[in-house]
Amino acid sequence: MNEPKVAIYIRLSLADEDTGYRKMESDSVQHQRMLINDWLDRHPQLKDAPREEFVDDGYTGTNTNRPAFQAMMKKLRTGELNVAVTKDFSRAMRDYTEMGNYLECVFPFLGVRYISINDGYDSDDYKGTTSGMDVVLRNIVYASYSKDLSIKTTTAKYQMMKQGKFVGSTTPYGYTFHPTIRNKLAVDEEAAAVVRRVFDMALAGKTTGEIARKLNEEKIVTPGVYYRQKHPESRRFQKRNDENGWTIAAIHGILNQYEYTGATVGHKRSKVSLTSKKTVPHDREDWFVVEGMHDAIVSKEEFERVQGLLTHRPYTKKGKITYPLQKIVRCSECRRLMSRRKGADGYYYICNNSTHDPNATCDGSKHFEESDIERIVLNAIQHILTLYRKQADKESSLRLTRKERMEDCTAEISRLQQTLERYQREQLRLYEDYISDAMTRESYLKRKGKLAGEIKMTEEQVSEQEKLLLSLESQANAQENPMKALEAAYTGVDALTAEMVQAFVQELYLYPDSQVEIVWKFKDLIEPLLAESQEERDG
Repeated sequence: MNEPKVAIYIRLSLADEDTGYRKMESDSVQHQRMLINDWLDRHPQLKDAPREEFVDDGYTGTNTNRPAFQAMMKKLRTGELNVAVTKDFSRAMRDYTEMGNYLECVFPFLGVRYISINDGYDSDDYKGTTSGMDVVLRNIVYASYSKDLSIKTTTAKYQMMKQGKFVGSTTPYGYTFHPTIRNKLAVDEEAAAVVRRVFDMALAGKTTGEIARKLNEEKIVTPGVYYRQKHPESRRFQKRNDENGWTIAAIHGILNQYEYTGATVGHKRSKVSLTSKKTVPHDREDWFVVEGMHDAIVSKEEFERVQGLLTHRPYTKKGKITYPLQKIVRCSECRRLMSRRKGADGYYYICNNSTHDPNATCDGSKHFEESDIERIVLNAIQHILTLYRKQADKESSLRLTRKERMEDCTAEISRLQQTLERYQREQLRLYEDYISDAMTRESYLKRKGKLAGEIKMTEEQVSEQEKLLLSLESQANAQENPMKALEAAYTGVDALTAEMVQAFVQELYLYPDSQVEIVWKFKDLIEPLLAESQEERDG
């Protein structure tokens, strides 16, 4: 069996903090860390095993889109770690169906031992069996608790919004959290001066494009960069480029922020479901607006005058336009989404960042033909499907012999164990001969040393065969590769579709030299295929 290497996983959600002092203390990062390490220190097999800690602070347990969780899973997949420990099931995830999938498929396939301390669960106790109804029921309770907690937390927040309390995790640009009064905003004088200037220029008749250009010429940092400077420890805006300048959209965002009049505004958007990050906007009449809750940066009259000056795109009830590369094409320089424009010969992509920012490094004159990009993406997907089919064919031929290999492996382990038993009996006889003076001390030590070497070699052979058998069993019980369904759905498709792109592509970056970088959704499955193909070409 492999030497244990432990992953300690800790999670604290914002909802945990909202449920009271005792709950926050019991689920705090420090408490989880202490509980897990104390338990490991007392465990006879794991007390000396190397440990690596993964912490998601402020993430929900209703899905697995958490950076530390994904980092842990990557190391578990590669075999760098092979034991995962959490305080309880809910720290890993609250979705009982997803938890069941990990317990029954993912962890066994990876050869990972999973331990949930408070639940008394150790996957080593369930080898070859299911995890038991108690585990299933416990996870259903966790999922129900999570939904109930979400409803209660949302209801409490709505009540606070109606009272005029600010409940956002970050403040609008121009404000900061009040130093002494909870759920109240205070003016951030440095940022508020920029907000005031934006409104003054708008009232003077400047267009949003002219305002953006003026701020960029003066090299005034954008709200995202300003936030990072004030909060370097935060994850917010980390994907933004420091050199990104002001845009028309950013100016519109400030000029439409009613909070600058001194009011709190809540219930602008809400999540479509508990497990989804997608949000939908609410109509203005459904907002929770409470006037006079903090110091204003602009007056209501000025705000309304600016609204009359702004040119808004007319609302239309036409169906949404969809196209294959929608909302994934980004500029490699500024990392922003690129604009899709219609030209004489079809659509093309262009980066607007340089339009209102003279300091931008993006080439605003560079056009990228949509048809060329679609062809590149389609060819890349078809290439991946071809590589997967080759790999699947190899796996199919291997599967035919896997059963025989497992039988041979089991027989070899049995033979080696019998050999070990014989060596152990011989050790006992050897000692009995020595103490009965049937052999000299020199002969005894010589024979004992030789026998010890044979036992060590045989034990190593048993260990190797056990590893091989475990690997073969994992392959036999492996969860179905998601690429199999994609291969069945898209093999032979000769035109790129939005559904195909959504299935394969996370993001796409365009470079000035017309190179295209594709960020794949199934990196851990696709990148090894591409790497193996490259090695074959290089070889």
